[in-house]
Amino acid sequence: MLLRCLLGLLLLLSASAVFAGSVGLNMSNHAAQLEVGYSANGTAEMQSGYTYNAQGSGLVDTGLIVSGAGEQDSASGFAGGAGVKALAGQIHQGGMSDFVACIALGGQLGYVFPAAPSFAVVSDFFASLKITSYGNADRFNQFGIRLEMGPPHAKFFVGYREITFDIIGTGAVSFDRGGYTGIMFSF
Repeated sequence: MLLRCLLGLLLLLSASAVFAGSVGLNMSNHAAQLEVGYSANGTAEMQSGYTYNAQGSGLVDTGLIVSGAGEQDSASGFAGGAGVKALAGQIHQGGMSDFVACIALGGQLGYVFPAAPSFAVVSDFFASLKITSYGNADRFNQFGIRLEMGPPHAKFFVGYREITFDIIGTGAVSFDRGGYTGIMFSF
């Protein structure tokens, strides 16, 4: 299953590389994530990624965020968007392996400091309920916040994220929880 997820992600990333708007890599002691974002018109961005953790679990995700990028309030520095993402993967824990999949709704909110435009704070949240969770997943939640630093086309960031699933018969399982650091390049 993991090999199929990886092959699917590689095909998705190679097909979308022509339209790539950003490529990012972030990691902690317990997880690593590769993300690719691409945009057709500046207000809608497709995002795809693969996250792997120390227990051997892997998640493939792809989604769409629609924002008011052209309508950012330059005086306040705020920008945001809403979207949907689909996830699928294997969760390994205590000698067991569970297939999880979901369709999650959520969004992101960012603040660029007007006095220092090379600094920004970005937060995102996605969740799925039982009705849009499949396999052994009952629910899904993802929350993250990060501080970005650097010029517009090469951002370094530090942040905190939580990715959790409610697994049928097991309860809450943390896929990733804690601080991370990374870099993102925009084209």
